[in-house]
Amino acid sequence: MLIYQTLLYLPAQFLAPLFQFVAAVVWTHWFLPEAYGVLAYVMAAQELAFMVCLSWWSHYTVRYLPMLDTPQARARYLVAESRILVLTSLIQAFVGVVSLVAIDATLTSELVAATIFFTVSRSVMMHLAERSRSRGDVVAYSVAQIASSAGGFGLGFLVVAVTSATPAGALAGFAMAQIGALGWLAGRMGLRISIGMPDRGLLGAALRYGLPLVIGGAIGWVSINGIRVIVQHGAGSAAVGLVSVGWGLGQRMASFGAMLVTAAAFPIAVREFHARGRKQSLQQLSASGALLVGLVVPMSIGILLVARPLVDLLIAAPFRVVTLAVLPPAVFAGAIRNLRVHFADQVFMLVERTRILILVNAIEAIAVVGLCAAGLFLWGLAGAAVGCLAGIAVGAVVCFAVAMGRYGLQLPVWHIARIAGATGAMAIALSLPSWRAGIVGLTSEIATGIAVYGAALAVLYPAFVFRGCRRALAWG
Repeated sequence: MLIYQTLLYLPAQFLAPLFQFVAAVVWTHWFLPEAYGVLAYVMAAQELAFMVCLSWWSHYTVRYLPMLDTPQARARYLVAESRILVLTSLIQAFVGVVSLVAIDATLTSELVAATIFFTVSRSVMMHLAERSRSRGDVVAYSVAQIASSAGGFGLGFLVVAVTSATPAGALAGFAMAQIGALGWLAGRMGLRISIGMPDRGLLGAALRYGLPLVIGGAIGWVSINGIRVIVQHGAGSAAVGLVSVGWGLGQRMASFGAMLVTAAAFPIAVREFHARGRKQSLQQLSASGALLVGLVVPMSIGILLVARPLVDLLIAAPFRVVTLAVLPPAVFAGAIRNLRVHFADQVFMLVERTRILILVNAIEAIAVVGLCAAGLFLWGLAGAAVGCLAGIAVGAVVCFAVAMGRYGLQLPVWHIARIAGATGAMAIALSLPSWRAGIVGLTSEIATGIAVYGAALAVLYPAFVFRGCRRALAWG
């Protein structure tokens, strides 16, 4: 079931991070470091606004909406949701403006308006994507994800190309694509505008479950975006723009493999929990974790091996030196955090012990801030990235230790060993030849790595290959 559901979500899970990557690359050729820094900061602030204002309701939705089977319960939920979206959108609009003031950006009416519409529309889209995932609505989920990434980048690039290369233009393009998609999603998902206080029973239940996740997530935001804040105060907006390219690319590349699995994994575990109990749901999480490791680990190692030709080919000259220094620790930091968030964290969400994540994220954030600041002081921008990596590793060790020791999470050790072997074969293959320069050489290197890794897995999982061939022949 996991692989089947993963394949259904694959187009959205592939296209969304792909266009996020494309946007991060293209903007380096259009924006100066200062402008890139403003754009990166606003996008990071939107993630924080969603985390604090709305994610508690999204977490409750993913965990409990599948259990609301009666028309009355569904109607009650929809009314509460519409009122929560209205109230939180007002707060998020204010947060968007505050983010601009915090970095001393030049406040033009265009930038303020674009920031508000981008922040609010992106947050509502993120919630609706989670609601779609909770109900298994692959079409709505795909529209929400692709509109926010591919559609947003397309319109943003068009606005920038036609007018001028400003953060306001890029944000306006993203906002237009997101608002357009919201119109369609509202009709499909029964979204209505309703003003008033949400249902107290639902609100209380959602806050009890989701508020610890919000607090933990808001603290965890520091782990991902704290480097931008620290660099902003330590080295200025231009340095934020320079470091944001490598850090953002590393995070997106590492999360790409994770996103291919995560859309389907947790809802399946929730259904297993209610249908068959905790032990079976933890086994499902372990199986999902094996698939997650099998995608994230080789992708991270592969990126490290092709980092120099990748950066030389894609990134504009003013950003290259810093990007090459920041990209490797950023990739590994993203890989470790994705493995933690989409594997160990889900144990606490499943057994409704979400308060533990506050402590885990607090430990991680303290480690990240301290080590990032020390790294920046001692070794510059590359040192700041290495400090973040070390802090994130501390958080992961603590989280997995508690999930395994207290709640019985089992690591898929045998699967990890085989994945490590296949990844080693890929690394050896990529280290041997002298690849041609340019797009042809880079493409050949990536294709070879994928082929060797796939062939090694086929050798290490013969029974799986045999079953796949037998089913293919039966269908034929």
